Amino acid sequence: MGLIEEAIRVARKYYDNETYYHVMRVAAFITEDNLIPPENLENCVALAIMHDLIEDTNFNYYNDFDTSLYSCYMDDCLKLLTKSSNGTYEEYIQDIKNAYKNYPEVYWVKLADMKDHLTQTGTLTDELKEKYLKALPYLL
Repeated sequence: MGLIEEAIRVARKYYDNETYYHVMRVAAFITEDNLIPPENLENCVALAIMHDLIEDTNFNYYNDFDTSLYSCYMDDCLKLLTKSSNGTYEEYIQDIKNAYKNYPEVYWVKLADMKDHLTQTGTLTDELKEKYLKALPYLL
């Protein structure tokens, strides 16, 4: 089993349908992004599928994921994509931007995540729209 297949297995186990479809749309945005180097694509797709696990479920990377497929790098990426309850959303986004040099996948996944949220007009509230549009300049 490869990294993406393992991410899908874990996603199916932990996410509800709405979140599962969200992360799969984020993964699709990743595959369509021609700016992501081919050597980063597998990690980005897997991370896109897993990006809400820590924040939205009781997932534990070392207990629930076949870590032989990848080192602690993926765990570090997931932690970076999980907003701390202590800081503001803008601080969280700034941390993602600052991590770009060592963890570029985190940056690309967050952009795709924001893109998905902003395109889901049926569930996009004014509050969420404002939050994402206010934070977007920090990444660009």
